[in-house]
Amino acid sequence: MRKILFGIAVFVLGVAFVVPGLAKKPILVSDATAKSEVFWSVPGYIELSVSAESFTFPEFDPGTDEYLAEDAVTLFVTSNTQWSLSYSLEGDEEAVAHLSVLLARASGSGNASVPVSYRLSGLRAMPPDDYSVTVIYTATAK
Repeated sequence: MRKILFGIAVFVLGVAFVVPGLAKKPILVSDATAKSEVFWSVPGYIELSVSAESFTFPEFDPGTDEYLAEDAVTLFVTSNTQWSLSYSLEGDEEAVAHLSVLLARASGSGNASVPVSYRLSGLRAMPPDDYSVTVIYTATAK
């Protein structure tokens, strides 16, 4: 009986050591990869500033009917999108009627420096006085 038990023990141990050796060995890999997607949104923005808070026309000769102040101020647009510029005038009706604002360009995209000229016209028809007009510039992102 001992011989039988010893034989069974040898057989079981033999199977236990031989069967794993016959199994397919794993393939070793030198690297592995994984991926991750990253998402974000960038909102459109726009900023507007002007080179000077005020502009004073120089004195001009009496009887002058029109005066052009080229590049009187500069608008600075900072944006990451397309934009357009507009303006409105506030002040005495008489003064507003005689001032023209000339934008070097009224639209664009990205960052820009936009020179602005001011033209006074019809000065001979204006009564003598000191005049002021407030120009309100607006930059609109498209």
